[in-house]
Parts: sequence; structure tokens; C-alpha cells
Amino acid sequence: MFQLSYDHIDKSVIFTKVSIKKELEVTFSNLGASIFNISFSDNRSNLENILVAPPKDIWLNNKTFAGSIVGPLAGRYEVGKTTLERNRPPIHFHGGSNGWDKLIWKQSVTENNDSITISFCHSTSDYVASVIYSIDSGYNIIMEILVNPTAETYLNPTNHMYFNLNGSAFQPITNHLFQINSDLLFHEKNGLIQSTVPFPVPSQLNFQSLNDLSTLANFEGINHTYQLHNEQAGILRHPTNGRQITFTTTLPSVVIYTFNTTQETFASDHQLYPIYSGITFETQYPANQLERVTFGPKKPYHSKTTYNFSIIGGGK
Repeated sequence: MFQLSYDHIDKSVIFTKVSIKKELEVTFSNLGASIFNISFSDNRSNLENILVAPPKDIWLNNKTFAGSIVGPLAGRYEVGKTTLERNRPPIHFHGGSNGWDKLIWKQSVTENNDSITISFCHSTSDYVASVIYSIDSGYNIIMEILVNPTAETYLNPTNHMYFNLNGSAFQPITNHLFQINSDLLFHEKNGLIQSTVPFPVPSQLNFQSLNDLSTLANFEGINHTYQLHNEQAGILRHPTNGRQITFTTTLPSVVIYTFNTTQETFASDHQLYPIYSGITFETQYPANQLERVTFGPKKPYHSKTTYNFSIIGGGK
């Protein structure tokens, strides 16, 4: 059922591909404990990449966040009197200049009868961190992040995958259907969450029912932190090719971002990917709330997010 293959880069970076029945192929990398590629079949058996990322050589050289674990602190934070790095002055942004996305993690692979587990580990004097991905025969990718601190530290990691069910980054997601189980947003000013209390979602950003994303340009796209009500967090579906992702999480919120500006490194053959070419589900705690993301020896960090891949009207 499962097939494994490896691509070694410069004796340090490893790309590990897991294939299931020629219907789902997931490529991991120990650079950033990342998911670099997900190729998924549609209702006509077309196997195509549904992640948006730079080409491999650009991704390796620029170490973009795409598909990587962003940490220890994902998001934007006022530094105040802390020792957090002001890597995007005056704030701390996405783990700093040497964040988890830029590190080479130790990798191990475990094969079972109905699943494969890819584990990544990184340790410092302050903590031991593990990112564990499991792929099972039900087309689930289960991502668990566990951190055992030796001292009090701030932790709010997430994965920064951009999804596009068209199978091409040059086709915007404005033809997708989207649902998020939330009617509350956190207020932001200059990109920083301002309050611990969320407010009702404005009508144009309300996707509690499965709605299309054709209206993104009307409000310049989504770039917001939604508070979640339970683990049944959201759905992304392509209305014609049948591809669908359902994600659930133990975390209390999710950042939804719809690639609202072009980015220099996100290009192929010198052609930039267009705006709205991808959407993220960055499951995490709300950013800029340091008291909430303070962990220690008696309070280790643990989160679990599951992505289920299915075909609506297809054979899965």
C-alpha cells in the first residue's frame, strides 16, 4: 500500500516521499520539518500537486515558510520587556531570524501495517521539540507537535502550507468552496492582535456555511485569526474536480491567509504566482498573547491537527 523514496541534498537535507496507491503522494523534508509537496488525485485520476511553494532550488536557497513548521512563535508579537528578537522591527515575527523553518531537524521513519510515521526532532538547552506526521490508509495526515521545555519559554508553532486544489498555482483559489467553523475573529491593528476577546465575524468574512471564494477581491482577501468552536474546524473543496480537504485541530484558533499579494520567490519560469493562488490553515493559539503561550517543565506543549483528503463524487 505504501511506498517510500528518498532524495538526499548536500548530505544534510532529505526529501522523503510517501505514496499511497498512486492516489496520494506526500513529500516531507527535514529542512523546517516540512511538508514540501502533496500530490493528490482528482475525480478523473489526475495526480497533481495541491501545495503552493517555490520550485525546490528556490525553496532550499531562500528557506521560505511554505510548508514548514514556523516556530517557536508563529505570528507577530510586541516584544515589550521580553528578550524576543526584533527580527521584523519593532516586532518579533515567525520565530525569528533562526526559526524552526530554517533548521535541519533529525528525522526518523516508522512503517506500520496501515500507516507511516515521519518524525522530526530538534533540541536546545531550553526544550526538546518533536514534529510527528502520520499518514494512514484513510488518506489522513496527522500532525502532532510536542515540546518539553526545561525552562519557561514561549511556544506557538504552526505549519505554513498553502493549498490550491486546482493542481496549479497559476489558477487562483477563487473557484474553491470554503467553510470555517467560526463566527469570531480577533481584532488586529498593523498586523498585531489587539485584544484577548474576539469579535463577531463581519458578513464578508463569514464562512460558517460552505461558500465560494469568488468574492475575495471584494475585501482584499482573508488574513485573519478565527477562533474555533470545536475540533471540526474547516473544509476546502473544489466544486468540479472533487478534491476536498477537511481539517480538524485541538488548537483554539486558526490563521486563514489567501496569498493576498504576489511574492518574489513564489514563481515558476520567471512568472509570479498570482494573488489568491493559495490558502493557509495555520492552526495555533492567537498571536501576541504571550501569557497564553507560556509553557514550562510542568506544562509541556502538545497539539494535534488532522488533514483528511477525499474525493467528492469519486472513488474514495
